[in-house]
Amino acid sequence: MFSERNLIRVREGNKKPVLEGGEYILYWIRANRRMSWNHSLDYSIHLAKKFKKPLVIFESVMMDFEWSSPRFHRFLLEGICDTAEDASRAGFTYWPFVETKDHSLSEIVPGILEKASIVITDDFPCFFLPEHAEKIGEILNCKLLLVDSNSITPLASYEKSFGYARVLRPKLHDRFVESYVHRSERKPNPNRIPNSDTLKKPNFLFSGKKEDIPSYLQKMNSRYPYLLPVSGKLGGRKEGLKLLKKFLMEGLPFYSEERSEPRPPERIKSSSLSPYLHFGMISVEEIVTAVLGSDPNVNWSPDTLNHSYRGKNEGFFHPNPNINSFLDELLTWRELGYLLFYKEPSFRKDLSILPDWAKLSLETHRGDKREYIYTKEEFEKAITHDPIWNAAQKELVLTGTIQNYLRMLWGKKIIEWSSSPEEAFRILEDLNHKYAYDGRDPNSYTGILWCFGAFDRPWFPERPVLGNIRYMSSDSASKKFKLKPYLEYIRSLDGISDLPLFK
Repeated sequence: MFSERNLIRVREGNKKPVLEGGEYILYWIRANRRMSWNHSLDYSIHLAKKFKKPLVIFESVMMDFEWSSPRFHRFLLEGICDTAEDASRAGFTYWPFVETKDHSLSEIVPGILEKASIVITDDFPCFFLPEHAEKIGEILNCKLLLVDSNSITPLASYEKSFGYARVLRPKLHDRFVESYVHRSERKPNPNRIPNSDTLKKPNFLFSGKKEDIPSYLQKMNSRYPYLLPVSGKLGGRKEGLKLLKKFLMEGLPFYSEERSEPRPPERIKSSSLSPYLHFGMISVEEIVTAVLGSDPNVNWSPDTLNHSYRGKNEGFFHPNPNINSFLDELLTWRELGYLLFYKEPSFRKDLSILPDWAKLSLETHRGDKREYIYTKEEFEKAITHDPIWNAAQKELVLTGTIQNYLRMLWGKKIIEWSSSPEEAFRILEDLNHKYAYDGRDPNSYTGILWCFGAFDRPWFPERPVLGNIRYMSSDSASKKFKLKPYLEYIRSLDGISDLPLFK
């Protein structure tokens, strides 16, 4: 049941009326690609009962978005297959559509929209989705409502975005109990929603069967058709839940001490859930719930919160330091990025959002001699002088992910080895969004911009090129970590690569 306390998550996308004569309530999935733990779905169910109309859940995949490739298309289609199965099991009416060269979104969407009384969609604040929501609002004859299901706390409950985690953290802690109590439904129920059997299905819907994915991929245009899916990297909610279960048993007990260690995938202690969060296949709320309940020695409840640690990055959520460390990453640092976009939705954020000290530092050192300067193509092909940087770049290209610590080093070095800060930003944005499964996300930009000094403080001594921006080096990484197993793993990937970059 949708709580009135969660109405703060709902905002109007236009000023159109509710069309009483419409055939159904329409929930258009654009970001939260799941049938549970989803405030957008909860509110859609509430409206269907309120207006006594059937609920139709429509999910779409655009084929030719920026940085699109078979890598991302397959991940999305595998997700649709899981969602179709979940919707059928729960009794929801679910219409998935995948755009191909044969049938475009513009061919099917108008007919679906014109029969709706109200359209509800996901309020995702980044990439092309904010502009897309505006266009939907303009072409609709009925009311459009956008629902925030991005995090455990409603983003509208914050008065502004924040430049530092230490400023956001106490405010998040203050909101946590109420947000946790009013989480979305684990098992949404379509009971008492009017029957949809008489509704006419649109033509050309995707079957939701995994055996049909290869034929669809062949019919989909993309910006990078040579960028194939990563072998063994599966999209969809089932895989996300499988990884969550694995993390709770094998990663979380060691998280605070070992999460930054570069290792082969079978030995890493990070969650690997970022792509599934980005595509909405798994929810922050269900991860938080599972993590808080994972310690057999603690019967967790909101009373367990230690308010003497309010605003601190440890000790607040749980007596277990591993749980605290993970939740601070999942909540504080993730919401920092989402708030940056939510308060001013946009396709991207750029160097203009940097703090003044970082802008001044970059400008002061703009003309510094660079020891090395590489082109975007040289970065992309991982042919720099630095074997550790090259390994991180190859991991990104060949696996669609990059180890947490090395991702920061990777970004810092591109700034050092580019002709200007602006060129470095363009290269970082393009490489990350083109190859990373979790790219094109608010946290992609907070991660990239952190490398330029965002959300950080000045560091000393002042250095060439970076000035007072935090410095990282491959030499220090090699001293801090045992990198041999990681580098051997990357070499093994390089040997079996099908990508033209590494042939």
